Amino acid sequence: MLFSRPTSGGSRRRVTTAIAGLAVASLALTACGSSSGDDASGKATKDATVVFGSSAITNTLDPHAVLSSSGRSYSKQVFDTLLTFDADGNLEPGLATEWNRIDDTSIEFKLREGVTFHAGGAFTGDAVKKNVERVTSGDPQFGTMAGRLASIEGVEVKDDTTIVITTKDPDPILLNRLTLFDIIDPASFDKAAEEPSGTGPFQLTEYKPADSITLDRFDASWRATENVKTVTLKQIADPATLVSALKTDAIDIAFGLPSDMAIQLEGAGFENTTRSAGSAAINSLVADAEPKLADVRVRKAINLAINREEFVDAALGGFGKPNGSQLLQEGYIGFDEDLESYDYDPEEAKKLIKEAGVEGLELPIATAPLFKSQAEAVAGYLNAVGFKSEVVIEEFSAFVGTLLQKSKYPLLYWQTDYFDLRDISSVVRLGPQGGKAQEHIDNAEYQKLFVAQGKEMDADKREDLIEDMAETLNENADVLFLAWPENVYTAGKDLGDLPLGGDSLVRFEKLVVTE
Repeated sequence: MLFSRPTSGGSRRRVTTAIAGLAVASLALTACGSSSGDDASGKATKDATVVFGSSAITNTLDPHAVLSSSGRSYSKQVFDTLLTFDADGNLEPGLATEWNRIDDTSIEFKLREGVTFHAGGAFTGDAVKKNVERVTSGDPQFGTMAGRLASIEGVEVKDDTTIVITTKDPDPILLNRLTLFDIIDPASFDKAAEEPSGTGPFQLTEYKPADSITLDRFDASWRATENVKTVTLKQIADPATLVSALKTDAIDIAFGLPSDMAIQLEGAGFENTTRSAGSAAINSLVADAEPKLADVRVRKAINLAINREEFVDAALGGFGKPNGSQLLQEGYIGFDEDLESYDYDPEEAKKLIKEAGVEGLELPIATAPLFKSQAEAVAGYLNAVGFKSEVVIEEFSAFVGTLLQKSKYPLLYWQTDYFDLRDISSVVRLGPQGGKAQEHIDNAEYQKLFVAQGKEMDADKREDLIEDMAETLNENADVLFLAWPENVYTAGKDLGDLPLGGDSLVRFEKLVVTE
């Protein structure tokens, strides 16, 4: 799950990159989105220090053991993947410089030469093979990442710079999945959670769990620049404290502030930059926790209870677009512009509630602290039509467990992560679940389509399957659609835009700091 950012003018900029800020000793600095040289705002400096504040930084330094996307701002700086997305969402070389699909189940990769790990070892095809074997070994700590590589049958190392990855079945988006697979130095596997060694432009110097991660520049990286020397990722869970840290220059960038706080800061001279994440703000409707949610009339009543225009303005601060129709937004494969939206109709919602005999049904909503105000808005709409709803805030890691495994709460407010893969397959939480994990969508037709699209290599047929998924989800109101939100970055107005990759992550090595 989680977070994300288009462009318009005005005081609230909507740009294709996110905002950054920095503080370097006693210098007053600004950052710009350019990747090299001086600009009109001043002379470019070198060896800058950047402090980035966020409500969560990571649950582990080992990128193979992460539970969510919250650690990717860290891992993007320390590790490389075989492929990555450019700013327009196209695949571009990472540790692999070329790739060629041999057939539906085999892809050959040419690897970048002359790359070394932080600990000094050479990056070769054997390292890729060992990384895949580590993640797919069955060790439960790698469960989340193993799910992303589940289609891989094996890796053949033809020589140091040539490998072939084969899959058990056709996997139309394996290349997209590999953008999330960080390559760790095999020599550091046993200590990856304490002393990780990657090939990225920054290497770990200090880690204080649930507090901060400090990184120094790795001069031997193929992505190294002289612009930024040190990056600190600071975890500040309380939004008010995050605002205070920004105002006192303790941090240079605040990521993911509640919209009301971001707007207040804008009025105080700070600047917000947003970028569409391709994400969807939804509520899972967990029938396993409340059997009455199995009644489609109840699910439709919930969807008809929401004023989405008002929700976006009040709960998202205007940072998003109302959505009452489907998960995917325009620009993503499978978006259907003809799909009807659930409009705000409280009287029809009350009628359906009465027909279903669920007046006063208790529908508590669990969520993480970051989404408190949004969930409270949803609870207000539900109470107004005759349900009884309140918000239950769980600490972030606890909520991840609730979301991924089992929830005792019938409604879960969260935001999808499909922007990670730029594909519906990223929303694995809404697909078939294995083991003890709870189903979020009890709809056999949807689950059948979810599996089928994941193996369909014909692009047109696959798009048709994804559109069918959207249609059945819409007809059955299997989730509460709310909005397509944007991520918000807040910094001083004298700071420029951060360079972001197509994965919406900050590329600190590309940041140019000016005096």
